[in-house]
Amino acid sequence: MSTWLVVGLGNPGPTYASHRHNVGYQVVDELAARARTGFASAQKLRAEVCQTRITPSGDVGGVGALAAKLVLMKSRTYMNETGLSVQRAMAYYDSPPSS
Repeated sequence: MSTWLVVGLGNPGPTYASHRHNVGYQVVDELAARARTGFASAQKLRAEVCQTRITPSGDVGGVGALAAKLVLMKSRTYMNETGLSVQRAMAYYDSPPSS
């Protein structure tokens, strides 16, 4: 079963915390809260990540044989440099792009 990688886009630091460009951070923060998990620093990825599972019905933090691995990520680079973090995470978690 493949790993889902959900990347919340935003800019790091308190200056941008409530900026409209950080809505991606807010979305993955909410998903992590629903899964009752938190983020940890992943230095090699230049990001914060947390891992949980997602069921076929979309329940984050779900359990069961059909639940897929879900990685939530907040890049610690500015938005125009996020591609590097995402590329590293896709390789590390073996999560190919999909449409």
